[in-house]
Amino acid sequence: MIDTAKISIKAGNGGEGCVSFRREKYVPLGGPDGGDGGKGGDVLIIASEGHHMLTAFRFVRRFKAGDGENGRGRLKSGKSGKDCILEVPVGTIIKEQDEEGREEIVADLTENGDTFILAVGGEGGKGNKKFARSENRTPLLAEGGEETRERNLSLELQVLADVGIIGKPSVGKSSILGSCSRARPTVADYPFTTLEPVLGLVDVGYRTFVIAEIPGLIDGAHKGSGLGHEFLRHAKRTEGIVHVLDGTSDDLTRDYKQIKEEMLLYDKHLLDKWEVIAVNKVDLISVKERKEEIENELLLLLKEESDEEIARGKIHFVSAANGEGVSDLMQELASTLNETKLQGEIGAKRTDKDISVITPKPRTEKIEVIRQNNLFLVNSSKAERIVRKAKTEDKIILAQVMNELKRLGVVRALERAGIGSGTTVRIGTWEMDWE
Repeated sequence: MIDTAKISIKAGNGGEGCVSFRREKYVPLGGPDGGDGGKGGDVLIIASEGHHMLTAFRFVRRFKAGDGENGRGRLKSGKSGKDCILEVPVGTIIKEQDEEGREEIVADLTENGDTFILAVGGEGGKGNKKFARSENRTPLLAEGGEETRERNLSLELQVLADVGIIGKPSVGKSSILGSCSRARPTVADYPFTTLEPVLGLVDVGYRTFVIAEIPGLIDGAHKGSGLGHEFLRHAKRTEGIVHVLDGTSDDLTRDYKQIKEEMLLYDKHLLDKWEVIAVNKVDLISVKERKEEIENELLLLLKEESDEEIARGKIHFVSAANGEGVSDLMQELASTLNETKLQGEIGAKRTDKDISVITPKPRTEKIEVIRQNNLFLVNSSKAERIVRKAKTEDKIILAQVMNELKRLGVVRALERAGIGSGTTVRIGTWEMDWE
């Protein structure tokens, strides 16, 4: 399963505003009629049940929405750019690194149809019609379209299932899943035959639930050894756990504690999930004869870990080979799921509740002036979009630019920063000597 991917996205740039004046036979003094540029397309991500892996992002990793069209005369606005829509499996988390290198969750898509705007398209530039004022009836200015930046994101798929089957490699997890559902996982007599989580739908009377076999766990899994991170990442999504043990093992206590320790070291929230133990290979005489001894050993172990009375129904003896006890195990799982829902104690499929989901922030124009000796750098996207298209060699256009900079508050910000004669102002790539 391709359950992680790194991609880069870019929303569309806004279209350019247009400088135009009415030119009609009987209207010699026609006013400005330059249209606005179109908005750039957005980049959206949608959770879809029709996708189960992130293989679509293995080879194509750069995604860009369409740019907005430029405005035209006769007040014709440019068309908006085409949105770029990415479809991912349900259970995908989108992350982005902040300036300090820490990953933050941008979106967590847990339901079919969940949609999130990853990047908002650039605003279209205003045509010269929008710059007409009582003191300026022939504006020669138009605004450039807003330019967007590329963002690097990581996608991480965490399987959404009600119950996860965990255990050491080759204890019979795949066989149990195959006997209780229509899932057909690979079964073989060697470790790590399951290299990716496998989902199965279980029907118990009128109740159904999703069960997932999760790759086997070994020592050091919390550090990424073996398939550890794959196991632990997907286990976080389940509400409960079936812990499968090999009844022929010479030390069941050791096997059980090893996996619980790895879960604790990776994420302590995993231990908050309810658990049912399934001891496999009860069809073998050596296991059947020790059934009571094994049960007492496990009950003692569970009581050491919990102050609560452990119900014997939480320990099941099953045979993945002939299906013995599997039906009773599934009944127990369905009943436990139903009880937790009725009590309002459903384990959250996201355990990292303390991480807030980041949503696109509304645009806010903040003017910043940075002084470097006699050079004053102005950070203002609005101002930059105006001067980018202006032919300021023309004194009339330069005067109109200065009026717009005053309206935006740029001149006031420069004066507060201490600008004076003999200095230079830079806005984007445009420079002007201040007088």
